[in-house]
This record gives sequence, C-alpha cells and structure tokens, in this order.
Amino acid sequence: MSKAKSSKSPKRSQKNKILEEDQIDEILEKITLKRPRNAYTQFCMEEVEKFKNKNKNKKIELKTFSGECAGKWQKLSDKEKGKYNDRYEEEKLQYRKDLDTVRHYLFMDYNDIVHRPPTAYRLYLNEKLREGFEKNEDPKAIKKKASDDWRRMSIEEKQEYIDKKKENDTWFEKAKKIRKVTPLTIFVQRTIDAAKSKQKDIPKLADIAETWKSLKASDKEKYGKYADAINEEREKLQHIYELIHGMKPKRPAGAFRVFLQEKAKEKALHSLQEGKELWDKLSEDEKESYLKKSHTLKLAYKYKKMIYDKKIKKILPKKPATAYGYFLKEKKGMKVPKGERPLTYWRPYYDELSKDKKKKYEEKAAREKERYQKKMDEFKNVVFDMPKRPLNAFTLYVRDRIPDLRKEKNNEKAPVAKLLKMAAKEWTSEDGVSQRKYEKKAEQDKKRFKKQLKDFETLGYYKKNYRAERTKKEEDDDDEEEEEEKTTKRKKRSASSKKGTKKTRSKSRSKSKSKTQDMKRRTKSGKKSSTQKRK
Repeated sequence: MSKAKSSKSPKRSQKNKILEEDQIDEILEKITLKRPRNAYTQFCMEEVEKFKNKNKNKKIELKTFSGECAGKWQKLSDKEKGKYNDRYEEEKLQYRKDLDTVRHYLFMDYNDIVHRPPTAYRLYLNEKLREGFEKNEDPKAIKKKASDDWRRMSIEEKQEYIDKKKENDTWFEKAKKIRKVTPLTIFVQRTIDAAKSKQKDIPKLADIAETWKSLKASDKEKYGKYADAINEEREKLQHIYELIHGMKPKRPAGAFRVFLQEKAKEKALHSLQEGKELWDKLSEDEKESYLKKSHTLKLAYKYKKMIYDKKIKKILPKKPATAYGYFLKEKKGMKVPKGERPLTYWRPYYDELSKDKKKKYEEKAAREKERYQKKMDEFKNVVFDMPKRPLNAFTLYVRDRIPDLRKEKNNEKAPVAKLLKMAAKEWTSEDGVSQRKYEKKAEQDKKRFKKQLKDFETLGYYKKNYRAERTKKEEDDDDEEEEEEKTTKRKKRSASSKKGTKKTRSKSRSKSKSKTQDMKRRTKSGKKSSTQKRK
C-alpha cells in the first residue's frame, strides 16, 4: 500500500457495510495513531510545560534544559516514576486498540495480510477475530478458542477456507501485474477477442479507435462503469500486494486535493483557480466530509508506514559504538553503587586513562565506523518499492531517437505524436544490425527486471545497480555474446569483401578476354589485308 492513491478512502469489508460510511468515519475521526511516549519523555514534556507557564517570553536552551531534566529524573523516587510509567502503559494499550480499529475498518477486507499470503487456518482465524472485535472480546481468548476448534474440525468443514486460500493465491499472482484500465482498452480487447472467436482478421488499432469515436455516449458510459469496477478490484489487489511486501507508501491527499480529484473525475474542473473558487464556496458541513476522507487516508498511510519502517529496521546496519562505548562493554557485569548509572559512573575512569590506553578503544571505534559506512553505502543502493517494468526494443530506440529528431530543422516545435510517427518509419527501415542492438538492450532490461522482482518477492527489497550484483558467469555469457556478434559482423564484412573481389576478378577476366579477342580479330584482319595486297 505504498500508494494511497485515489481520493477514495480504502475499501471496507462486506461486514463493515452494515455500518454506514459516516459512522465509520466518526469512529476513525477520534483516532490519531500517535506512538506512545515512554515515562522519561512524558516527564520531560511536563517540565517543558511548567517552564513555559513560568517564563512566557524566554526561549528554552535544549542543552542546559535536557541536562536539568536528566538530573531531576534521577532524583525521583520509584513511586514518582511509577506515575509516568502508568501513563506510558495506558498510552501503549490505547495505541494497540487504535491499530486494531484501523486494521479492522480499513484493511480487514484484505484478510489482515502483512507478511505473506494467508493459510486456510489464518482465514478462519481472521473471521473469528472480526466477529470478536464487534463484541469487544479479548483477542487472546479468541485465538486460543479458534486454534482448538480448528483442530477438531473435519476436512469437509475446513474445505470452505481451503478454497478461499486457493482464490487468494491466484489473487497474489494477479497482483504482480496490476495496471489500471480505461474504457478504450476494454473496448479494444473485446473487439480483438470477437475477431479471434469468429476467426476473422484482427483489425488495426487505428480502425478500432475510429469505431470507438463513432460509438454512442450511452455505450461509452457502460464501458466506463465496467472499467471502474475492474480498477476497484485491481486497486484492492494492489493494496494486498503492497501490504505483503511493505512497500513505501506515498503521502496521502489533503482535504482540498481530495475535493479536486473528485471534481476532476466528474469533469467539472478546467483550472486550479476554478477549483479554489468552488472550494471557497463550500459550506463547513460540505468541507467536513472531505476532511474526514483525508483523515482516513492519513490513518491508512500511517499504518502502511509503520509496516514499511519495521521492514527497513530489520536490514538496516546497526550503528557502531564510540571509544567510550567499547570501554563500557568491558566493564559490563561489574557492580556499580546504588543510585548510580553505569553510563555516568564510569566516565571519570575513562577520562583518567592515558593516551596509549585510550588509543586501543579509539582504533576499534574507527574500524567499526569504516565497516558501518561501507554497509550504509551498500544500503543506499537498496530499493523497497516495486522494480520498474522492462522496455521493449522499439521503445528504447524511440527514447534515443526523439531527442535527435527534435534538434533537426522544422521539428523544434513539432508535437510528440509526429516525432513518434517519424521514429516508427525509421525503425521499419532500419537494418537488422541496429535493431539487434536495441533488442539486446531490451533482453538485458528483461533480465534485470526478473532478477529484481525475484529479490523483491523473497527479501522484500532489491538493489538498483543490477550490473554490479551480477555473477561472473553472467558477465562471461555476455562477453561471449558480444564476441559472437563481432565475429558475425566480421564474417559478413569478409563475405561482402569476397563477393567484391570475385566481381572485380570476373570483371578483369572479362576485360582481358575482350582485349585478347580484339587482338585476335586485329591480327586476323591484318593477315587478310596483307594477303590481298600480295595478290
């Protein structure tokens, strides 16, 4: 769900449709999904409020203030600290409840999938959790009861969930190829399918486009509705796919942007200025509905971001310790006086060390820092989003050719459609060697996509620099292919040169033959003339 795309709030499950949209929005409106603050942070925030109330015009100096807070916190008794700990526990419980409500109303339609496609048992458990959530039952008790009931169930009773699992598995296969459809694309596909079924010649795309233009508005509207239904289903699949892989979510739209998107779909907007004017004319109640929609999108984004952050933390390299940190590690397990913290207690001992003794810890810290930096440089090459799809040979050719065509005379202000036609004509007239070059690039791009997609589905991420990660075998194969191409080109050249030499030889032979024949004719004619003279 890296992509909280449309102005619509995320899809709700069939059971949630019992509640009205407004009721669900009211439930979600109270939720903020703010992470719980620990006891020490809560104490510091309280001290900040006290300082602001006493000194309204003074600014807080963070260094001095944080030191004062740390000193005050250490002096507090366990009973006083317990008050802040209790607040933290309350916030923690509330945060978990809020997560459950967000997951229930926004993501339960996707079988509560986070890490992998659900098993038959998981589908059964999700169903029971949904029922329990509505009755405010304890999730732990539901899970225990569900596991016991599942063991006792016969295969016939389990069959319903096994079939659902198979359906979900096909969903995940489909989810890899998510693309939005338009009414025109559906019309094109249907006309092609109709031609194939009747065993007729498949019509050209230009002809199909012309027939689309001549269609009635009511027919076009039908195709539009059908496209919307398909896109809704595909969006649902996309949410599943994004949740499983923990893809990076896009920031959600605000209330005004949601309003603009809705009006743009209705084709009621011609400019941004017009949109602003319409927004200003709305009443507070009308604006409220858009604010609620944007709030649900924000909650969905926060939930997705939480999953995404967890995924990154798993593979992110750990920061190395400082020189003093490695000194502390050696002192681990040694007793410290009551009321003292090891971090502050051992500091004077470390400061009293000689330069030679400190050097040992400093060198270790420097080595670890270097290793960490290398790992971080590798990590920069990591991508958590879906890899880009491969391009075909013609598209790669067009990408290279259009900028050159744009530089030519009379093409500086030419539309892209015209340039595309010119490039397409050139592509058809191109020789096989240059086409082969782009076909090879397309093959390499396809290999890159397959490798990255495989990594993304197994690891949850892939590396941008595909060529750097390739094995020696793959590189050798590529080198062999290049050598083969070079040899074929050489053979062609040699063959053409041989043909040329044969032609020149044949021409020279024919010329020499013609010269000898002329000489013979001349000699014969000379002999004849001499005999005649003698006579």
